Amino acid sequence: MTEQEILQDALIATKFLLSMNNSFGMECSNKPLRDLIESQHKQISKHNFEIFESMKKAGYYPVTVAPAKDLEQAIKMHSQMQQDLEEKLN
Repeated sequence: MTEQEILQDALIATKFLLSMNNSFGMECSNKPLRDLIESQHKQISKHNFEIFESMKKAGYYPVTVAPAKDLEQAIKMHSQMQQDLEEKLN
């Protein structure tokens, strides 16, 4: 296997783990276990980002830079969604 294939497999695996971890964590009613799942989610997410950065640096995962205006719009949209959700939960 090439380095690129190994990194692609690792990235796919961490995405899968994050998805499964997220699903399990949302349905977990035991607080200590839920805390452990959240901790693992954070660690897996960190590894996922490190793999992504390695791929990007090697040219295996090309990205385009979004204009600042688009970033601001995305941040505003997600912030509003979070606020709406918190209001509905309270």
